[in-house]
Amino acid sequence: MSDVGYTIIEPPSLGEWLGTVKNCGMLVALLTWLRHRLSEALKDDFPVLRIDVIKVEYLGTYPALGIQCSDDVPSDIDARLNDLTNRILSDSSVTDFLNFALDDGIDWTAEAQTLLSP
Repeated sequence: MSDVGYTIIEPPSLGEWLGTVKNCGMLVALLTWLRHRLSEALKDDFPVLRIDVIKVEYLGTYPALGIQCSDDVPSDIDARLNDLTNRILSDSSVTDFLNFALDDGIDWTAEAQTLLSP
């Protein structure tokens, strides 16, 4: 892991994509969208929880979600994030994601290259 101090969160619902996807730009867009949704859903209960899209180096290099939190965040936060991620993915439409990914004209391929560069 290249980002010291992060706990890697790899929700099972994203397992097939993390580390194997050919379009890292799209994966970074999806993870960034999820980061926004997760942060918004948890901000009142866990105001000190930080969720970022990070570079992971394990059997290759790929983007994933990483969290940083203080001692007052429950130890099962990763399980809660996995459950919440599953709910977000099942309750959201593809239009929700596309509106996010295409709205600001962000070059997600360039974002992925910057994140994953050595």
